[in-house]
Amino acid sequence: MKNVLKFNKNAAKDYFLKKESYVNFDLPLYFSFQALINKTDKKLAKKNLSDFRQSSPRDIDNVNYRLLSNKDGKYSWRPLQLIHPAIYVSLVHKITEKGNWKLIKERFKLFQQNDKIECHSLPVISETEARTDKTEQILTWWQMIEQRALVLALDFKYVLHTDISDCYGSIYTHSIPWALHKKSEAKKKKNRNKQSLIGVSIDSHLQDMSFGQTNGIPQGSTLMDFIAEIVLGYVDLLLSKKLNKLKIDDYRILRYRDDFRIFTNNPFEAEQITKELSEILSNLGMKLNADKTTASDDIIKSSIKPDKRYWISNKIITGNKQKWLIQLYLLSEIFSNSGTIDTQMRDFLKVLENSKKNDQNLETLISLVTEIALRNPRVIPTAIAILSIFISRIKRNSNKIQLIEKIRIKFGQVPNSSLLMIWFQRLYLKINKSVEYSEPLCKKVINEEKMIWNSEWLNGSFKKIIDETPVIETELLKKTKSKFSKKEIKVLVSMKRYDYE
Repeated sequence: MKNVLKFNKNAAKDYFLKKESYVNFDLPLYFSFQALINKTDKKLAKKNLSDFRQSSPRDIDNVNYRLLSNKDGKYSWRPLQLIHPAIYVSLVHKITEKGNWKLIKERFKLFQQNDKIECHSLPVISETEARTDKTEQILTWWQMIEQRALVLALDFKYVLHTDISDCYGSIYTHSIPWALHKKSEAKKKKNRNKQSLIGVSIDSHLQDMSFGQTNGIPQGSTLMDFIAEIVLGYVDLLLSKKLNKLKIDDYRILRYRDDFRIFTNNPFEAEQITKELSEILSNLGMKLNADKTTASDDIIKSSIKPDKRYWISNKIITGNKQKWLIQLYLLSEIFSNSGTIDTQMRDFLKVLENSKKNDQNLETLISLVTEIALRNPRVIPTAIAILSIFISRIKRNSNKIQLIEKIRIKFGQVPNSSLLMIWFQRLYLKINKSVEYSEPLCKKVINEEKMIWNSEWLNGSFKKIIDETPVIETELLKKTKSKFSKKEIKVLVSMKRYDYE
């Protein structure tokens, strides 16, 4: 694998324009934005987006498509966005212009000069067909954060964990020019709206897609992960300078996006580093999450996530599917929505796919999977795949419909659950086509003419491309069966988190 900064401008552009980079959260396979991205890329070739605007997008709401992913089955949620393709592609073009890409790479070299502060969350690219970019990103976390932390126990006595509260939602877009051009330069009156400065251009694009707002960047794409790294790399630089002034040099920091692990040989210095970090973040409109800030003198234990520690100590998986699911249900009561639940559900799916055993009490198994999905939204795609296999083993169609209706009612009680309904539609689509959905992306599956981005600010020819280019692969949708295909299951199983096997 290699991170995106190893690429030249053309390779970086191709990477950011991949459908997997445009949307990096899980959607059913019949969604594909590649054709639309390609047409938009061609339309904007050697041109500026301003050439096609008939008004300012920042004066119009709902330019991006927004959806919500419930985080705990209750009232906590994560906002996701599908960025308007015209603004997305324009932003990629600007970032990967020769001079701009060179400047960005040079700034990252500066951010990373201090080898005591290690960043391991830059977007990575898989160099093998056996693993996706997303799988490689997970492997990077496992190798360079969790495994690295265990190694650092040889050199340090204390570790302090902390992260940034609502990181993406708190990023001040004006801080992007500060990061790329120095704050003193970016704040000069002559530079504030100078679009030839890539930092200003990024800021402007972000405001265009967000009704003119300067607080927060969208979640849901690799491009936005990269832009977040620009700001967080700037934080690394400011922290490094501050610690040099304070003559603190016996430390190591591992950062994975907004998650910090601070290693020292005395607790006072760990607290002091955290204080300096907090002040730097405050000046950029961000703050540390007090509830997730913990210190420990047991680096080995604290380097392994609590859910994983618990599972390593307590797992008693048997060949009995019901007992396995009950174990996962009980685990989710203690560690809701954890990585271990996610990994185990993918393992369960893999075993289930290859199982020839006639399962007894299918309704019980379906009930357990439904409850696990409700309590652990991150496993929804995997849970839906599991449900599709169990339901396929029910012979009478009327019984299938009756069971899925019960699931639909259960899922319908979860607030802020756009992704849940998108995946539920995948389960029900071939069994009952008459069901109506309120989620616009679900409506798009049934009616391709449904608009999901507001393009009223674009001129006629460009608006037509956005409105009329299919984002649903019709032929694939027609071939889709109620039971998940081997290809669909392979995609889900391949993203298993790494373990100690």
